[in-house]
Amino acid sequence: MPHRLFALALLALAAEAAVAQSGGAVEALSQDLRAEQGAHLWRVGAWGLANALGGGALYLFADSEADPWRRAFGMQAGAWGVINTGIAVVGLVSGPGEVTAEWAEAVGAENGYADVLLVNLGLNVGYAAVGATLWAASGRGVANSEAWRGHGQALILQGAGLLVLDGIAYVGTRARLGALVDIVGSASVAVSPTGIDIVVPL
Repeated sequence: MPHRLFALALLALAAEAAVAQSGGAVEALSQDLRAEQGAHLWRVGAWGLANALGGGALYLFADSEADPWRRAFGMQAGAWGVINTGIAVVGLVSGPGEVTAEWAEAVGAENGYADVLLVNLGLNVGYAAVGATLWAASGRGVANSEAWRGHGQALILQGAGLLVLDGIAYVGTRARLGALVDIVGSASVAVSPTGIDIVVPL
């Protein structure tokens, strides 16, 4: 039992030393997070702007009676485009959080970002599912079936587009989390003539 307690104490000491000695690596990963958050917002903003302009043009120049599909598709795409552009602008103006060299703070920020992305990924699937439902319903004899199809296909496009963008960001955050965990896992304990050495490869 005393040997197990001693081993646990050494592991805890190694983890603490790893974190203390790797402030530069932690800070670099924290900077990467902030840069990626900004890049993600720019991608979302570009996607939103393209949809706002393209969807708005479809809506404005389509005849609601002669081409209800185009008008409905344009309405959905344009509205989503405005919302996504607004979210991106607010995020960019607010700016990213502070860069930190503290391991626990960096892990907390990365985990929080990953959680937000996971929620968004789930919502994106939901948007596409609603769109698929509308599209399917358009073939079931509903009134204004072309408009239903346009709304549904536009929703599928929005869900798929955002799924790709959020998926790219999520893959990045998982890689950074792995690197943060590796910082602690890379510590090793060695016995030397001068005592116990804790080695952290940097």
